Amino acid sequence: MNFYKQAATAIDHLDTKQGSVKGSIAAAGLGSGANGKEGKRVLALVIESLKYRPILQPLSESLKLLDVERKIFPQKVPAGAPSSKNLLLVLLHDLLFSKDAKIQASDKWPPKMAVMRHATRLKAELVKLQIKKGLSNKESFEMEGGNIAAMIPRYVRCNSNVVDHDTLIQHLTSGPRPFKLVDTPTYPPEPQTFFRDPHLDELLVFAPSTKFDQNPDYANGGIILQDKASCFPAKVLMQDWDGEEGEIIDGTAAPGNKTSFISALMGNEGKVHAFERSHQRFKTLEKMLARASCKNVAAKRADFLESKPGDFAKVTRILLDPSCSGSGIVNRLDYLLEDGELVASTGVKNNTDEPLQLAEPEDDDVKAERLDKLASFQLQMIRHAMKFPAAKRIVYSTCSVYKEEDEEVVLNALECPEARDYGWKLAPRSEVLPLWERRGIAEHLKGDQVLADGVIRCVPGEDHTNGFFVSCFIRGEAQGAADQKRKRSTDEEENDDVLSNDEEVGVAEDEGDGPKTISSRKQKKNKRKKKKKASSVTVAVI
Repeated sequence: MNFYKQAATAIDHLDTKQGSVKGSIAAAGLGSGANGKEGKRVLALVIESLKYRPILQPLSESLKLLDVERKIFPQKVPAGAPSSKNLLLVLLHDLLFSKDAKIQASDKWPPKMAVMRHATRLKAELVKLQIKKGLSNKESFEMEGGNIAAMIPRYVRCNSNVVDHDTLIQHLTSGPRPFKLVDTPTYPPEPQTFFRDPHLDELLVFAPSTKFDQNPDYANGGIILQDKASCFPAKVLMQDWDGEEGEIIDGTAAPGNKTSFISALMGNEGKVHAFERSHQRFKTLEKMLARASCKNVAAKRADFLESKPGDFAKVTRILLDPSCSGSGIVNRLDYLLEDGELVASTGVKNNTDEPLQLAEPEDDDVKAERLDKLASFQLQMIRHAMKFPAAKRIVYSTCSVYKEEDEEVVLNALECPEARDYGWKLAPRSEVLPLWERRGIAEHLKGDQVLADGVIRCVPGEDHTNGFFVSCFIRGEAQGAADQKRKRSTDEEENDDVLSNDEEVGVAEDEGDGPKTISSRKQKKNKRKKKKKASSVTVAVI
């Protein structure tokens, strides 16, 4: 009985937007929070009830259960008691959608007795609704009604630090409940089937409701559950990686999915500096890196913005996935059952010790102010990364769909003093997953389609991913060096003009008794021309 009251109290807590899902479990009176045995049981019920709430609430309202049973489910409840609405919700879930299809409580408990008085009619109405919607089974209710999150496939990244790709597929296609590997991608995949992702070799694509919490490869870190879009930043960062090139920085590393992917793409060799300033999130990072067997990652509980570029002279590539609005994330709450935190699978982060909160409605002024602060911080991160002496590739990404955090931040970064002084520019499409069709929005980049083609966007649901944005800056020639080069070229041309005049005078003086001679300055000019010609030939051969 307490089990249902705690779950209903947790949902009440969420409905008032007072904290994270896991924080709401603690608020429900569980001393161990969501990590204890009872906490995990309550957490599972909360998540499952929320998934089916769009069906259960209208069903309850159509039968007017709260009115008919108002003595058991009063409109006003004592302080500390769960709301009647959410207590009824969790009871209806277990009756209609749980594995055993029954309420786990004493038959003499009044709330259970009240619900069971309507059990037959409830089940009949659910069947009618299922037939009306053309659903093959009642579990399909989770997928209907425009539920974008439920339509996004379950992506499995093969962690090569633990298991190779072929071995993992062999494990998945054998055993007591084998999956079937299919050749043609279909979205969403059919249950118990999977296919290779068409864009990322490391990804396998499964049906949205596929569970892996009991899979041995998940337990040992061989399987990493990570949204496809969240894999893009590391993949773009590590394009054409040479193991002898240098070191890597992940500026905002927790929870560690992107960091562990970088580690794997490096063959678990070399060195990755993983920064995380939040104490709580740093613990999550350490846990993830250990589970993924990342031997080449040095985790640092530090603020990337306070790092000294000169102390990292070997760093050539930097990943920045800073705090953002999370506007691209569609709530896939069932990830909480397996990864412990929503952030671990979706990529959304806030880089603080505060719990991740569910999105709240906000007016335009508040939203604009919040986005302005986020964009300012995001730009600050990029500008700092541009100062690292050996850096030649910076990837900036967000799980946001707002232009203020995406194209506009990129445009401001391209126009900042650091970009000019150190020679940073936007990488072309050919270096940023060129086969991914959806690119940036030119309108937000002063109409420059070339710049827009150089960045990636993902639209929630439409691209079978969460919403995401990825850009890549590469280092060219610094403005100062370019100015000096142009000055040297101008000086040489002016000297050549002077030389031409001197040479004409020299020739005239030589006319007469002796043979014609060439001035020493003309000889120097000829040497420069020969050297320039030789240099041009060398470049052409290369």
